[in-house]
Amino acid sequence: MSQIPRILLALQDGAYKDVLPLVTKNFTSDQQEVASAKNLQSMLSSDTYHILLLDCSFPDQLPFVPLLERITAEHPEMLIIPLIPEEKDDYIEAAIELNTFFYITLPLDTSELKIALKRAQTKCSHHLNSRSHKKSGRRYPFSGFIGNCTKMQNLFELIYRVADDEFSTVLIRGESGTGKELVAKAIHSKSSRKNNNFVPVNCAAIPDDLLESELFGHMKGSFTGATQTKQGRIQYADRGTLFLDEIGDMKPALQAKLLRVIQEKEFEPVGSLKATPVDTRIVAATHCDLEKLVNEGQFREDLYYRLSVIPIQVPPLRDRTEDIPLLLNEFIDLYTSKRGRKKVVFSSQSLAILMNYEWRGNVRELENLVQHMSILYGGRTIQPKDLPAKYTKDVEIDTLPHHADQLVDTSLFDHSQERAELLAPISHSGSEVNLEEGPVNFNDLINQVETGLIIKALKLTSGNKKEAARILSLKTTTLLEKIKKKELNGLWEEN
Repeated sequence: MSQIPRILLALQDGAYKDVLPLVTKNFTSDQQEVASAKNLQSMLSSDTYHILLLDCSFPDQLPFVPLLERITAEHPEMLIIPLIPEEKDDYIEAAIELNTFFYITLPLDTSELKIALKRAQTKCSHHLNSRSHKKSGRRYPFSGFIGNCTKMQNLFELIYRVADDEFSTVLIRGESGTGKELVAKAIHSKSSRKNNNFVPVNCAAIPDDLLESELFGHMKGSFTGATQTKQGRIQYADRGTLFLDEIGDMKPALQAKLLRVIQEKEFEPVGSLKATPVDTRIVAATHCDLEKLVNEGQFREDLYYRLSVIPIQVPPLRDRTEDIPLLLNEFIDLYTSKRGRKKVVFSSQSLAILMNYEWRGNVRELENLVQHMSILYGGRTIQPKDLPAKYTKDVEIDTLPHHADQLVDTSLFDHSQERAELLAPISHSGSEVNLEEGPVNFNDLINQVETGLIIKALKLTSGNKKEAARILSLKTTTLLEKIKKKELNGLWEEN
């Protein structure tokens, strides 16, 4: 059953009464209120809340910034939405520096509150809706798996459903480097077989004359060199999961024996005349087109249909480029801070190059790149000239987005396609300005372009002024001043 986010309302006593119906509508489980900062920290310590709506003005005189610093330090996974008077620039700057999820300026705009709560709900769903199996504090439901895009979230849900049925065979398809073995491990780890062995076998890596013995085992004296009886991996996986990677490379003779294991739940070791019962779930994987191999007579049709009872397709990295910043952060952490090296940072232009690269080697290729960069450029910012030539050979560097004096916040790339649209040039009235046709009103032209950029940035971020300011390389207070001066509040919600 899906978990529903819990929200804590830390508001002045009796204030913002119109907030409560909004919260009740969007969060149908567990709302709690606290009227002062005096007992707020004890409530956060004694129970689990996923979202905190925090008023900066409590009746007791506890300073807001130290309170916010302590809460963010002690509860890093909680989504904090502070309510801050528009004139409190120091509070706003503190909220930005502490990377709070979303801040709302006062007087309260209920439409902005709705947007904030909706986005918080969406973000929480990535953490909570992977069922109660997910460990507290983890960002992703399976070890080694990273992905917030729709395709990956659908894959996670499919893995849970497949894991619930511990007997059906599974065929995992995907290109090399996409993480097919991780899918198999995730299925095993979430099934009732998780306390027994997960046994991987790469059918392409073991010579044909040895693969049969590796899988089925052999009896002493069954062939020259068989000086003792050997247990096969199928038997070792009894009551567990057998993962057959690159199943398309298995020879027809072994395919027939594997078919019997699936159908009869028994096998015969090499040299044995007696069948041995076994309870093994078989999960297979391939990057090949098995249907084509079946048509060519290289793969048994009956085995193909036995294996593909539940087919799973793992998306290539080029189909989920919005996850590249998340993967980069994880690999950077793995190969730098966890290994005692200085961190590397990818510049905005370098990241744009990686976001548009074809990634034939998929996630494995990206991981290898980060490992390479962390060794050569530890403690530095990776510029396009630092990347291997294959990544930049077809790229015009001057056309790439660039944020001067600012390193890219990868959270901005959760919607890479929309962001690319934002960064595209904005023309005046849908056409280029032709100075040969006569003079133009320079100030009006600049004002229209500036207004268009601000509205597009706010549409992209669903009204989050902090993120919009980051995209536009502006101070948040500067952006707020422009919105107020231009009377743009709410315009990004139209159309």
